[in-house]
Amino acid sequence: MPFTIKPVTPTFACELIGADLRVESTPQMAEATMQAMDAYGVSVFRDQQIGDEQQIAFSRLFGPLESSPHFGRGSQEVVRMKYPELFDVSNLDENNQILEDSDRRRAYRNANLMWHTDSSFQPGGAGYSILSARVIPGAGADTEFADMRAAYDALPSDMKRRIEGLVVEHSAFYSRKLVGFEFTEEELQRRRPTKQFLVQTHPRSGRKSLFLASHASHVVGMPVEEGRALLKELTEFATQPQFVYQHKWRVGDLLLWDNRCTMHRATPFDDFSERRDLRRTTVVGDLPLVEMAEA
Repeated sequence: MPFTIKPVTPTFACELIGADLRVESTPQMAEATMQAMDAYGVSVFRDQQIGDEQQIAFSRLFGPLESSPHFGRGSQEVVRMKYPELFDVSNLDENNQILEDSDRRRAYRNANLMWHTDSSFQPGGAGYSILSARVIPGAGADTEFADMRAAYDALPSDMKRRIEGLVVEHSAFYSRKLVGFEFTEEELQRRRPTKQFLVQTHPRSGRKSLFLASHASHVVGMPVEEGRALLKELTEFATQPQFVYQHKWRVGDLLLWDNRCTMHRATPFDDFSERRDLRRTTVVGDLPLVEMAEA
């Protein structure tokens, strides 16, 4: 192993100690990292003073990367982020100043305070998300992670039988609507809802997990309110304290999580007076396509 694994809990989240990713971004490092991720779901490399290009190069070791859906369309990423592979996770504008209260990007990012899975509204979902901490507020702004494998394992047998094979529609519009964000007509045309299985099997570990998110709008084939009640019940079950790890950020953290078996959410901070600058790369997902499974 090119690093030492320090578990945060016996089965969920770990620190990977002793690696310098500026010089050790190799296929061997990637394979060792994937083995740690198979076991723990969330991993952090501390004290990584890497730049944008190095983060992208390291992330590509795990597969093709998503491009920001806003890149090249006049939004923040065009001017703050040099590369389309970088998603801007900050409260800063194009001049690196804290966003004004009236800036619609504030409302859009408020959805990150809800439990979610990155890109669950995309066919195939997302694989790893890789988040680099550049500027951290003095207090708050933690990220919480839920172990959806352990949550599934702990479900009663009758609930496991009930949800096996269920399909859920995921939409970015649904989650943003919950926090009062309004999309333009062009934005509505750009992203269509997608369907995902509620129970997923991890392609590497073979473990089953719940696949939930604030983007999950309804259960296909079930009355809307009944389906939403089921999704709410499962989300509340999966985010009990025994399934959750709360990451307290330090500058230089490079944090990876596996969207195929975790959920996460941001916690609040004083984002009108303190700056936060994190940058995310996201590996394209490989979840089974519902349409292919039903064919």
